[in-house]
Amino acid sequence: MKMKIIVSNTYEEMSKNAADFLMKRMAQEKRVNLGLATGNTPTGMYRQLVEYLNLGYGIEHVHFYNIDEYCDVDETVPGTCAYYLQVEFFGKTKISSDNIHLLTEHNYAGYDTVIEKNGGFDTVILGIGENGHIAYNEPNTPFDTLTNVLALTHESKVQHSEEFGGYDHVPNKAVTIGIKTIMNAQNILLMANGSKKAEIIKESLTGKITEDVPGSILQLHPRVVVLLDREAAGKLS
Repeated sequence: MKMKIIVSNTYEEMSKNAADFLMKRMAQEKRVNLGLATGNTPTGMYRQLVEYLNLGYGIEHVHFYNIDEYCDVDETVPGTCAYYLQVEFFGKTKISSDNIHLLTEHNYAGYDTVIEKNGGFDTVILGIGENGHIAYNEPNTPFDTLTNVLALTHESKVQHSEEFGGYDHVPNKAVTIGIKTIMNAQNILLMANGSKKAEIIKESLTGKITEDVPGSILQLHPRVVVLLDREAAGKLS
């Protein structure tokens, strides 16, 4: 399949396309492991998924993993990935707590092993930062990294300052699945919206594959679906 790019007219259409894609993945009659992104971009997708799942679809075989989390902050604090997923997704559905596997700074060392033992990721959902980070793999992260703890760049802290009520409240470190972890997934779903993402989308999807731009590694994955709105796709030819 290689890379499939789908450009939607609106954010809502993009979000529905993402939810529809995941519903097809979840329809398999075997264990399905999904890596979940957080942030503004996937919020519409989660709203649509909540609508679908509350119609009564059986998803007892689907397991959910967050792909990154902040360090040195409680998961009940607004701004954390765990809080976001609880508010936007888990708390609005009947997903069993047994099917939710939260990545933290305390369990990251065995995260890749746990995922591999359970069949690997079927799909990892990604947003992308304006500096090209995927999950929290910042520029110049080696492509062979597994799940690890790293320092957040100034750019990433600025980007997420609103979620924590100001730059000074954003944690300095995060735990994230590695780039190799992402590339080991059977499928990758990359989402981006808004004109601020247009330049990095162009760089990541059509530019040189380099550790300076973590998202560029996705060009080498055999099964990537990229969902964009018109603004995010604005610099693609």
